[in-house]
Amino acid sequence: MTIINLKLIRKDEVQKRYSCGKTLCQNKINEGLIPPPLKLGSRGVAFYEQEVNATLAVTIAGYSDEQIKVFVRGLVSKRKDLLKQYTHLEAAND
Repeated sequence: MTIINLKLIRKDEVQKRYSCGKTLCQNKINEGLIPPPLKLGSRGVAFYEQEVNATLAVTIAGYSDEQIKVFVRGLVSKRKDLLKQYTHLEAAND
C-alpha cells in the first residue's frame, strides 16, 4: 500500500503561494485555475497542498489557462481514487 501525503492548507496559504488577494484567488478557483477546496465541516475548508503545488508548477511552466483547467479537473477527479485506497467505500457524491 502506498502512503499518500494528505497535508491540508488553508486559503490564506494558497493566496500566499499564488501572491494574490482574496478576490483574485477566488476568481481563479471559480475559473478552474486553482483546485477547489475541500469541505471540512459546516464552515471550514482547506486545500490539498499537493494539488496546489502541482497546479502552481504547471502555471510556472507556462501552461495555457485551458491546459491548467484540464490539469485541475484531472486532479479533482483523482480525489475519489484516494478514498478507494483507504476503504472499500465510494465517495458520498457518487
